[in-house]
Amino acid sequence: MRERIAIVPSNQHQNTLTGIPGGTEEKFALAACAWLVRRLGEYDCDVASFHVPGRGAESTDELAVMIDQALAWKPTYVFSLHSDAVGDQATTGILMLMARPEDAEKGQHLGRLIAERVGLPYKATWVYGVGARKIMYLRALRDHSLQGSLVEVGEHATAAEAAWNWAHVKEVGVGVADALAEYLGLTLRDEEDDMTDEDRKLLGEINRLLKLGRVSDVARSYDMEIIKALARGDEDTAAKLELEKDAAVETERKALGL
Repeated sequence: MRERIAIVPSNQHQNTLTGIPGGTEEKFALAACAWLVRRLGEYDCDVASFHVPGRGAESTDELAVMIDQALAWKPTYVFSLHSDAVGDQATTGILMLMARPEDAEKGQHLGRLIAERVGLPYKATWVYGVGARKIMYLRALRDHSLQGSLVEVGEHATAAEAAWNWAHVKEVGVGVADALAEYLGLTLRDEEDDMTDEDRKLLGEINRLLKLGRVSDVARSYDMEIIKALARGDEDTAAKLELEKDAAVETERKALGL
């Protein structure tokens, strides 16, 4: 069965990135997830991102809408990306949150893959109702019997750690995507295999026309000089240029394999 991966970025707009003017957990998650989705698009799967900007003192209402939108897409796996706010540099790293206790071992495996790809240490795996408490996102996964997880990447409560996250948005997004792809057993998409015989025929015709266009450009450049020579009454020069044009066009055709 083809994987359908729904990405749900954090929309916690009130969680500021310490030391980053205007920086929030939501902005970090959105930027990282943009790279995550882009990279997952290179794998043999379907991927979509669902985000509703956080509003007011809390963002839970908007999160509920995001979750509903993601579930309506009928994914086979749901993944959410956040950043932690412990404020203790000694514990920064990758923290995995899983919906079901029986998925704790899977969370450890995925967490270590992400840590290796992103370049941060693996911290721990928590499950709904224990370390992960009763998070709405995880509860939705449980209620709908969906496979999925949430990752806390690094920290944003200390300036040094927030700066690291902010400076490594691409590395985080791409690293998480590659780890998730390995975890789910995805393979990179073979673009050539996606082409039909009709596509290949059309591509071949386009390439042929482009090559003919280059030949025509060579001929046109000589034609202009021939016209000028004839306008001056210089038939000898025009005849000479005509021979040069034929030779140049033939050389260009051979070079292009026509």
